[in-house]
Order: sequence, then C-alpha cells, then structure tokens
Amino acid sequence: MKIAFLNFYQGHIDRGAETFVQELAQRLAKDHQVKIFQANKRNFPKKFITDSLSNTHLLNRFFLSHRKLCELVFTLRNIPNLIRFRPDIIVPLNSGWQVLIISLVSRLIGAKMVIAGQSGPGWDDRWNLFCKPHAFVALTARQKSWAKKATPWFKHKIVKIPNGVDLSKFKPTGKKVKLKLKRPVILIVAATVPYKRVEQGIAAVARLKQGSLLLLGKGPQDKRIDKLGYKLLGKDRYQRLTAPFAQMPDYYRSADLFTLCSASTEAFGIVYLEAMASGLACVATDDLSRKEIIGQAGIYVKNPDNANEYAKALKKALKKSWGNIPLKQAQKFSWDKVAKQYQDLFNSLKSA
Repeated sequence: MKIAFLNFYQGHIDRGAETFVQELAQRLAKDHQVKIFQANKRNFPKKFITDSLSNTHLLNRFFLSHRKLCELVFTLRNIPNLIRFRPDIIVPLNSGWQVLIISLVSRLIGAKMVIAGQSGPGWDDRWNLFCKPHAFVALTARQKSWAKKATPWFKHKIVKIPNGVDLSKFKPTGKKVKLKLKRPVILIVAATVPYKRVEQGIAAVARLKQGSLLLLGKGPQDKRIDKLGYKLLGKDRYQRLTAPFAQMPDYYRSADLFTLCSASTEAFGIVYLEAMASGLACVATDDLSRKEIIGQAGIYVKNPDNANEYAKALKKALKKSWGNIPLKQAQKFSWDKVAKQYQDLFNSLKSA
C-alpha cells in the first residue's frame, strides 16, 4: 500500500502533529511504501510562520492569513508529485485549502483521504468534515461525538484512534538535565500561544511558597510570557528553553510534576503521554478529553483562570505519592498499538 502524508511544517518545528506524522510513518513504513511531503528549506521561513490574528478573524476563517496561503502554495506545488506517487491513502495535516484540494485530488487519482482530527473540535475540523474525507479519525470519545454532530447532512466514516507515545524513548529511567531552578520543578511543554494558557500556569506557580516553572517551547508570545515569568517568579524560579525532540525525554525526567491547562478545544496533547511515560503526574484542565487521556494519573482544574484554584491543584499533586500510576496510564497509548489501528483502517478503506 502507498501512503502519503502532507504537512508543510514537518521537519521544521516540533508539535503534536509533527510527532504524529513521524511516529506513524516510521511504523507503517515497515510494511508499506510511505512518503512524507513537507516544505523544503528555501520555501520555509526561518521564523516560524504564524500571525497575530485571532482564530475568529475573517482572514483565518476563510484561510487567507499568510500562514494558510503558504500552505496553499505548498499543496498546489505538490499535486504533480502526488499524481506521480499515486498513493492509496492521503493524510493531509494542514486544514483549510489543503484539505479541499486533496479532497479533489484523491478522487481524481482514486485515493482515499483520511483526516486525523489534530485540530480539535472547532472551525478547522468542521471544515475538514465539510470536505468529505473518506474517514475522519477522532482522537477522543468527546471529539468523535462532536464530529458526528458537526456536519449531520454528510455521512462520514468516523473512528476513534488516539495519539500515542514512544515508550522506548519516554521512560522514567535515563539521563537527566541539571537544572538551575529551585525544587520542585513544575514542567510545561507548550508553544506560547493563548489557548495553551501558559500565563495561567505561571500565575499558579507564583502562588506556591516553593517550586519553579520550566517552560519548554516557543511561539509568538515569547517576550510577553518571559516578562511575566521573570516578574512573578524571578530567574531562580522561572526558565524557558527550547530543546530538540531527541532531548525531550531528559527534560521530562528532570522535572517533578507536569502541567498544561489548555483550552478544551485542544484535540489531544501528546505531551501528557510523554510526561506520564516519564513517570510524571499531570495537572490539567477538567474536561472529558483530558480525563480520557490522563485518567487517575492527574489532578484536574475546573477554572485555570483562577490562579488560587490552579495553585491548589499543583500543591495537591506535589504532595501525593503517584508510584507507577502515570506510567501505567501512558502504556495504554503506545504508538505501536496506534499504528496497528491506522493500518487496519487504511486496509478497510482500500478494500472498500
């Protein structure tokens, strides 16, 4: 079977979508011909492509922001390459123009388009469903329920397959990083974008009498986030770093607790799995998706904007002895298990 992944950002930045493509493609390539289409270096800006527009801005709603137009040009340039490759399955990762174009191309060449709902419930995945994929993969039960209701006038093949974690890389034992921060170290792994609620995490840690915050990630709000971190915590309790994906397991193992209280629209959050596989408990948003992912391996916050409530959850998590609970929860989400589910799905589509 020939399988094609399209992701403009692959190989240039490290987010959940890029991890998904890399881990899944690597495993599927053992039995199938897999090709990843990504932007080359000369077409990818040195600075991460983003914009300051809100998600509800008309330019974003109609996929006319600079970022979405770059994805459009990338997709158009790769149509001849796709036709030459003649894949049986096409998995586009960039919503908007790309999904619309691939929907047409897939039907032209007899391929099946599969959408993995990495965007989460909202405008992008509603558009993805509107473009009538041959299969839509929901990452959680909540997202699957949402997808069934999002476009009731279309009949879609909707299945639930979660994201995964590489248990051979992310594990409690192994190399650690020497951090110049006061213990306990609370870790956040996230881009500095509003829906990740990094600022709320900083405010919550500032309410604690002890402990530090280590932020791994970068994005459009780096300066604002750093200014707040140093103001509320100081240099001995706050640090923001970036690290290549290969070094991420070392940083997880160097922390004492993981937290990320993203907005409930976030599709999944592979970082929760990476943290739990490394032996860390999680403090996360109190919603159905996070509870499905983290289970008994965390403490939940109903209102992350309430710094006192958030801080109490952190304090409670730091006091509790978690044992192997986080690791056992992460083991339910092995990438090997996930790849087998995708392979079964692709086989069913090809034979349909």
